Amino acid sequence: MRKILLILIISFFSFQSFAQEPDPVYFQTWYLTYAEIDLGGEYLIVENVNPPISPYLTIYENLDFEGFGACNSFSGYFIYEDDPNFGDRFTPFDYSQTNETCEFQEHISFDNEYFYYFQYDYISFYVNHFEDTNTGIVYLDLIIAPGSLYHYQNTPVVLSLDDITLETIKLYPNPVSNKLFISSENIVIEKISVYSLTGKKVLEVVNETNSIDVSLLSKGMYFIEISSAEGKSVKKFIKK
Repeated sequence: MRKILLILIISFFSFQSFAQEPDPVYFQTWYLTYAEIDLGGEYLIVENVNPPISPYLTIYENLDFEGFGACNSFSGYFIYEDDPNFGDRFTPFDYSQTNETCEFQEHISFDNEYFYYFQYDYISFYVNHFEDTNTGIVYLDLIIAPGSLYHYQNTPVVLSLDDITLETIKLYPNPVSNKLFISSENIVIEKISVYSLTGKKVLEVVNETNSIDVSLLSKGMYFIEISSAEGKSVKKFIKK
């Protein structure tokens, strides 16, 4: 599958480009929330990794970059180009990474998937960023090819709020096609609200329920806010 994807990537980014200055917004630390690695729909969702991890990517003004996955770090530099058809793109060069043996198999698998496309100096990332005006959070997408990308935000990923811990409420299946179920142990859910990445409320259920039908939502990532007498919890899920 990946051999086919590499051919598509090369075709996708075969165009003439012109040198311009990159947007200064790129020069900061970005925290990975999820990645869609293949056209076949393989997802890396950070909050699903156990034990928890905090993968990130830092881009510097000289276009050097460094990052961290589950238990290994990586670094290199980007060649920046501004294409009139596709916009900004970064091509990684001089890539290197540490090769520590992770203690957990989940972490080994995560690093293998997360680092995969950074190591090829003939693969470019089309870069897109946008701001949620409600929260002030800026999001960054490194798009490998149509349907395959890394998704970051410029603030540490908040998995849970108030008094409800990460272990208390869980979502399944994730990614989901039709009905999303919520395991909440002894907590009675009073309201479920679903928001798009831009902060728009797209679904809401107000009653004692532990599931919500998301079949009519478009593919992509969403935030789900779960309210109870004990407080609120905000999590993410992928609609496939």
